[in-house]
Amino acid sequence: MQTMESVLRNEICILEEIVKGARKRLKTAPTGHLRIMKKHNRIEYYYRSDGRSNNHNNGRYMKKQELNLAKGIAQRDYDVLLVKNAEERIKGITTFLKMYEKTSLKSLYEKTNQYRRDLVSVPIMSDDEFIKCWQAVEYAGKSFAENFQEIITERGERVRSKSEKIIADKLYALGIPYRYEYPLILEGNIKVYPDFTILRMPAREEVYLEHFGMMDDSNYVDKAIYKLDSYERNGIYPGVNLFILHETSKRALNIKVVDRLIRKLFCVE
Repeated sequence: MQTMESVLRNEICILEEIVKGARKRLKTAPTGHLRIMKKHNRIEYYYRSDGRSNNHNNGRYMKKQELNLAKGIAQRDYDVLLVKNAEERIKGITTFLKMYEKTSLKSLYEKTNQYRRDLVSVPIMSDDEFIKCWQAVEYAGKSFAENFQEIITERGERVRSKSEKIIADKLYALGIPYRYEYPLILEGNIKVYPDFTILRMPAREEVYLEHFGMMDDSNYVDKAIYKLDSYERNGIYPGVNLFILHETSKRALNIKVVDRLIRKLFCVE
């Protein structure tokens, strides 16, 4: 479950990357102006250096070998509008988020004098109550093959590898709420099982942590890439709401890195 706030903040990140890419293209964009005309069911392109147009001067006719120039000018013009619209959208979302945060019911309760809290009825859950309800959800995870090794975490759940046990035990020790292999339905009714679905507080947003453990196996890598592609098609992006750990047969999971990553991403300072 993603909150509206987290969705909008993710969109800002995506928009900023779009603007960054467009600005980079604009630095090397061609000069001049493009005029497009349709004559006898054929599209013709004309180049003008001054950008002015009238019925008597359409510009210089562009030959087929100049198609890349036409594409470059068209892309430049689009990128100019893209930057303008994206920045306006970022500004609008940012303004909304400031107001959204300012009028937060959760913040209102937290700012209320502690002695008054016992005297009022609060129509929202505290963070502790929210976490408790989130973790109480029952679900059927991915099944294990017969005779598959049994590896049990400190929380008493079965996982598929010693590395996943390390990750699960670290989350548990730090009090970070998570679900192991909680089913997630993607577009097209595709069901996947993220290794860890983590409730990131205080935003109350669900993010995902994947551990890819056999990255020197080509078949495994193909499946991992397909899974990542599926995530991205559904608005789940690495570094935004998806985080990745990996290892190979020669390079084991670095426990210190795991500890630093989890503390940095999920521990409230």
